Amino acid sequence: MARQKDTGWAWVCVLGSFYIHFIVFGLMQSFGVIYVELLDQFKSSRGETAWIGSLLSGLVLLLGPVGVVVLGLLGTRATAVLGAVLACVGCSVSFLADSLLFLYLSYGVLQGLGFSLLYMSAVVITNQYFEKRRSLANALGSVGGGLGTLVIPPLLQVMMSEYSWKGALLITGGLVLNCAVFGALFRPFYTRQELKYMKTQSRTSDGDTRETARACSRAAFCFQVKSIFSTFTNIRYTVYVVGAVIGAFPYTIPFNHLPDLANDLDIPEEKSAWLISVIGIASLVGRLIFGRISDIPCVNRVAFFASASILCGAASMACPKLVSFPTLMAYSAFFGIFLGIWMYLQPVVVADIIGVDKLSEGFGLLICLEGVVVFLGSPFAGWLYDLTGDYAISFYVTGAWYIVGGSIILLYEVVHMCRRSESKHSYSPNTTTDHVYDNAGTLREEEL
Repeated sequence: MARQKDTGWAWVCVLGSFYIHFIVFGLMQSFGVIYVELLDQFKSSRGETAWIGSLLSGLVLLLGPVGVVVLGLLGTRATAVLGAVLACVGCSVSFLADSLLFLYLSYGVLQGLGFSLLYMSAVVITNQYFEKRRSLANALGSVGGGLGTLVIPPLLQVMMSEYSWKGALLITGGLVLNCAVFGALFRPFYTRQELKYMKTQSRTSDGDTRETARACSRAAFCFQVKSIFSTFTNIRYTVYVVGAVIGAFPYTIPFNHLPDLANDLDIPEEKSAWLISVIGIASLVGRLIFGRISDIPCVNRVAFFASASILCGAASMACPKLVSFPTLMAYSAFFGIFLGIWMYLQPVVVADIIGVDKLSEGFGLLICLEGVVVFLGSPFAGWLYDLTGDYAISFYVTGAWYIVGGSIILLYEVVHMCRRSESKHSYSPNTTTDHVYDNAGTLREEEL
């Protein structure tokens, strides 16, 4: 018998997911603090330097399908441990960097690959173990990202002042390696005994033999490219992906460029680092409050996500008009609350639309496409600064993309709900299925 969802070891998996989010998003969203130091160190343009953080953030998302394949081969536990080791090596060897190219490969590519494996493992294991409290569990796990965004920027600032940016990255590598310990908590959803029982049933059952064989076959090959792209046959999912990808284009711009914008206003670096931390605090609060609200059955989580995207855009378009530290802090707080909702709801919404059994494929494809545009966002903002001499256009673009992406999803969702309400059938906006993604066919016995 499979273990119960929403209880027991499920909350231990949330703990592991919490720390992984703490490190992955804490470091991704703290690059703006290092960015200021690298501009001074290498005397390069803002566009060239921004590619380091853009590679890190972009590859975490772009390599989602790679994470899906590795998950199918190794399972969630081994994938998380492998990701922790790769990310640790990438961060630590950046200590030896003497050029931007070195940092592109170490801090950007290698660490990005490791973070991608960690992130996919944390998302999939949480959604395997939860059904009724899935939104709350994802919110609690992703709270780690908000806390990391709060803690890591000032921590990096202190370490850089004491040990230089190279020493800070070497120490950070040790924090990253701890993800291997928390990833080891990702126990498979099925035990060895359960797997053997299911195999025995598939061999001995007369009436259900063919159906069981087909189910095992689907599970064994669910990571193939054809299966991944088959999620686009769901129109609601396709519209959601289009809107989410558009909104993802400016994702790294506030994190990477807000401290530099503050420096242009003669705000000290010690203070500007706290702008990122405030985003983290607000993100944490937003996830905790709205994570529970979005679990209410009558709340349409897709529309909730779209509304959060629109509000992120509205705040970003107002940012260039803010010229003091207190007003920038207010922007960080408002933006952070709704960015937190935008981030943690992504896997939940995918599960609502296409079901948990297709979550890994659907979410992996989503973050891959988001990774493509995230690559371009931060360097584009740096290029606009080099062209215009200020960040006004960069933040106007940030706001516009968030608003357009959210509006596409919200418009379709309103039409979709109206059509459903006109029919005689009952309709729930959060169409979560009862299937569990990692069934017996996806697990290797070595992991159990």
